[in-house]
Amino acid sequence: MFLPLRTDISVDAYDVTSASVTLVHSTQRVRVDVSLLVDDLRFTLGEWIHVIGYLEEIEPVIMVKAIMVWGVTPGFDLSAYEESVTARMETIL
Repeated sequence: MFLPLRTDISVDAYDVTSASVTLVHSTQRVRVDVSLLVDDLRFTLGEWIHVIGYLEEIEPVIMVKAIMVWGVTPGFDLSAYEESVTARMETIL
């Protein structure tokens, strides 16, 4: 069962059968395997979430295997976050 949502939000879809969430930011998409967390999974489709996990390659897709997922606090400023990440990356590179 695949539950599609709008493409302009972060949690775009949740596939109940495979326990995977599709996240979208701008034009980038990533599939997150949440099968390890299904019993405790609590999020609202459409909300921004934090994901900690590791990359797992299942040809031809690279998926994030989540070990932790939690919601972003209210008032999260995505623009400020993107600016700080960009600035940090410029100092590293």
